[in-house]
Parts: sequence; C-alpha cells; structure tokens
Amino acid sequence: MDSLRTEEEQVAALKQFWKDYGSAILLGILLSLGAVYGWKAWKSNQLEQAQLSSGIYQEILDLSLRQAGQPLSEDQQASFDNLMETLQTDYNDTVYMQLSALLKAGKAVQSDDLNTARNQLEWVLLQNPGPEIEIIARMRLARVLLSQSGGDIKANAEEALVLLNQIDQAGSFKASYEDVRGDVLLALGRRDEAREAYQRAIDVATEFGEQRPLVSIKLDDLTKAKGI
Repeated sequence: MDSLRTEEEQVAALKQFWKDYGSAILLGILLSLGAVYGWKAWKSNQLEQAQLSSGIYQEILDLSLRQAGQPLSEDQQASFDNLMETLQTDYNDTVYMQLSALLKAGKAVQSDDLNTARNQLEWVLLQNPGPEIEIIARMRLARVLLSQSGGDIKANAEEALVLLNQIDQAGSFKASYEDVRGDVLLALGRRDEAREAYQRAIDVATEFGEQRPLVSIKLDDLTKAKGI
C-alpha cells in the first residue's frame, strides 16, 4: 500500500508540475526548434549567396585575365561594369565584391583612371576586409596616391605612409610592402630610409628565392647618389 501511495503521489505531483509549467516547456521547445530551423535556413541562404556571388566574381576574373595587362575594350568594359553592378546591388557584403573591387581598381589604373582606382580601394578598406585583402588594398592605394598628379604630392605621400604604417604584419607580402614603402619614403625625401626599405625588400625576396630587379635598380640609384 505504501508503494501504491507513493506512485499515486508521484503521478499527482507530475500532473501538478505539468499544469504549472507545461505551457512554458512547450513554448521553450517550439522556440528551440524555430531557432534550429531558422539557423539552417540562414546557413542555406548564406551558402546560396556565396555560390551565386562566386560565380559572378569568376566571370569578372575570367574577363580580367583575358585582358591581363591591357585595358578592356568598350564591350568588355560594359560587361565588366554590368557584372560589378550586379555584385554591388545583390551581393555587396560578400568577399567577392571586395575582390572584384580590387580587380576594378587594377583595370582603372591600366586605363589611367586613378580616381576610380582610389575610390574602389578606399571602398574595400571601409568593408573591414580580412588581413590579406586589407594589406593588398593598402599597398595598392599607397601606389595610386603616389601616382596621382595634381594637388600636394607630399601630402599624398604622407597619406600613403599612414596607410602603410597601419599594416602590423605584412607576412608573405613583406617584400612588396618594403618596396612600396621605399617609394613613399623616397617621395618624402627620406632617402636613407628609402634605401633601407629597398634593401629589406631584396633581402626578404632573396630569402624566398625571388628576384626583384626593379627594386635593385632603385637601390643602386640611391646608393650611387650617396656615393657608397
């Protein structure tokens, strides 16, 4: 009888517990299921967005590679701009938009449209890109600033140096970083520092089995001018 009473008390306690908390438990389960399905839907949408933006970027990249080192023809430029507009409209927050902006900046430089190149590179930096894209954008923007005619050349060089100084670790871009840094320092008249930067660029390149003949020429010119 004691065992039966205990079971009856347990059943009664469970009934009362469910009466008091059953609705909250069901709501919690529904919310948890909703969160799981919502997360899966979000992930699926993100994957779809990445695939679509990747395809558009690949078209842009293919178009750029076909005209490597050359300005785009009028028809190619129209296609390029149309693809870029699609990315900007529908996939503006993807990494492929940032990569495409780098490509557009490069094509703009080849066409001597430095204002467009500068706008594209500045846009990339505003997107808080990953470390590698940020380094590339900063180095290219520094070169564009040095190349822009008109205005205060020294002010452009100072702005370029600020951009480069914000790169903490250049990593695999170290040689290129020191090269462009040397150009900036030279534009500022800091010739000794420029020579040191060029030397570091050559040393790093040599360490990785690379050659930097243009940097060597710039270093030789500075060394001869100093009479070393």
